[in-house]
Amino acid sequence: MRKLALLVLAAAFAVAPRAASAGFFIEGSLGWPWHTNPSTYREPTNIMVTPGFEIVWVSAELGILGAFAQFDQPGAWSLRPMVGLRPPAFPLYGKLIFDIHDLSGGTVTSVGGALGAGINLAGLGIFLEGDYIPRQSNGENLAIWEIRLGVSFGH
Repeated sequence: MRKLALLVLAAAFAVAPRAASAGFFIEGSLGWPWHTNPSTYREPTNIMVTPGFEIVWVSAELGILGAFAQFDQPGAWSLRPMVGLRPPAFPLYGKLIFDIHDLSGGTVTSVGGALGAGINLAGLGIFLEGDYIPRQSNGENLAIWEIRLGVSFGH
């Protein structure tokens, strides 16, 4: 009986989420954005590489985003500094996003947010998140909604 109890305890520690800690991580993701204000249309698909550092529940991240040339729109580079809140042992997280849009031309800076869910197994994770990024362009308020699917290493 004692061996069975030790086996169950060892299995529980093996599959339990890691305790909160500090360290570097990297994420890679694909994004599919949509404009919804004043009209609805699809924006170019983008790819983002995000290095970051996490301390306990809080992470500081810098997303380097490249948008493909699609839908009669040119490609563009953007930066997305982010602050994340990731409670340990909980699959949901939130992010505050500072969007520095289109580094090759007229830069637009805005603040948005993201909610996501992810699973981790031995430091390798898969996540799905929804982003909302409001922008102002030529005096017009724009609403951009984006779905991101990605992988992470080191969380």
